[in-house]
Amino acid sequence: MAKKKNSKNIPLPILIIIYAALLYGIYVSLSTLTLAIWGESVMGTVDRYGSQLVDSNAGPNRSRAVSKGYWFMANGKEYRSHVIYQSDEAWPNLDEGETRSERIRYLPIFPYINKPAMQSEFDEMGGVAIIYHILVPIGCLFLLLLLTRTVKGEKKKKPAKRKRTAKSAPCGEPQIIESRSGTDMFCTNCGNKLPEGAAFCSGCGTKIRASAPGVCTACGAKLPEGAAFCSDCGAKIQASAPGVCTACGAELPDDAEFCINCGKAVNLAAPGPMEPSRTVTSAPPQSSTGLIGFSDRFNHPEILAIAQKNRKYSIGFMWILTFVPLIGFPVAGLLMDDMPFGEAVVIGTVLSLVILVINLLALRGAKKPMWEGVVVNKYSKEKYKHRDGSETYTEFTTVITTDAGKKKTIVERDSRRHMYDYLSVGDRVRYHPKFSTYEKYDKSKDRIIYCNVCTKMNPIQNDRCKWCNNLLFK
Repeated sequence: MAKKKNSKNIPLPILIIIYAALLYGIYVSLSTLTLAIWGESVMGTVDRYGSQLVDSNAGPNRSRAVSKGYWFMANGKEYRSHVIYQSDEAWPNLDEGETRSERIRYLPIFPYINKPAMQSEFDEMGGVAIIYHILVPIGCLFLLLLLTRTVKGEKKKKPAKRKRTAKSAPCGEPQIIESRSGTDMFCTNCGNKLPEGAAFCSGCGTKIRASAPGVCTACGAKLPEGAAFCSDCGAKIQASAPGVCTACGAELPDDAEFCINCGKAVNLAAPGPMEPSRTVTSAPPQSSTGLIGFSDRFNHPEILAIAQKNRKYSIGFMWILTFVPLIGFPVAGLLMDDMPFGEAVVIGTVLSLVILVINLLALRGAKKPMWEGVVVNKYSKEKYKHRDGSETYTEFTTVITTDAGKKKTIVERDSRRHMYDYLSVGDRVRYHPKFSTYEKYDKSKDRIIYCNVCTKMNPIQNDRCKWCNNLLFK
């Protein structure tokens, strides 16, 4: 009997406990920092106290376990609380009915958040404890994101069930498993059998490059009849139906040898004056006479891998930029006398949040669909860096109207006027959000082409960028 495979999924009760512990750690540290910055102090009454030695050889503030119950008055109301913490504090235990006075720090807008002043004032906590409370929320948040991603990954990586039908075989001979037919669709990532016209795999979620008529091969979206480009992702439609151009999808008259819309040769045996047919797997050099039309190389596996790699680098760089002011300013507040620590913490936190929001918006913009439009205007304008006009610069603006009727602008300064010089009024362009670059529809009269990956200029004869060696969108 086959041994049952043990599940590697995290049990739900353990998962809940981990989430609760991480969230509690974030709450304790953030509440401590909040009380230190915005809290107010009041004299409270300690009516329960206990101190027990746990390790005489422990480090500073780790030798004893202290429990303390107290109450205080705020806004005309009594509030009661209790804390347990590690310390070297060895006060005598309180007898029944005995009390002791101690300063309590509380949040004026919500006094239920409170702590003894010795645990929530910067002067009392010390530099090590301050840095600890700054780093704990960051570490716990990172672990929460990592745990959430792991749980989602486990759900997606559940093995897809493959149906196998055994054909009857003579006694003593092994059963023959039915092979896949040519009409069946299977996921290229996990091998799961797919229903006809599926856009994504039901087993692992991988995008399916469907080949059914009326379906985009790039994103799986349904297409209207005679569409030249996908309305969802902007991919060029390679139609295979008779009487339809394989380059632009336009309908062709009977016995046509060339497309009446784009000029592509319909009969591959006939000499065509336009662009030779392209394959996705190879990248042969192309002449300047075949540079009319948007390239389909944005969907090449090599380009998709570069886009994914750039996204990972952007996420890593985003976290580095976020953590630097969050840690740097509090450390500067501890080391510099002219910068109060509380003010340094506030400035570092606000600056980190601003950087995080800006980077998240940039990452979100990279996921938006491609759009196409026409250059409708170009103009330059002198601007001043200082009010007295002592320093000026030139701002170059290229205006594009998208197919959806929206207005987009490309703003460049001084000598960095690449798109301003490259594009002309009337040019049709496509915007690639994964790289934040533009592609021209008609490149047949150009001597140069810009790489859509690294934005560097290349001779039009090149098939790959001489700087980054990636495919040029030709």
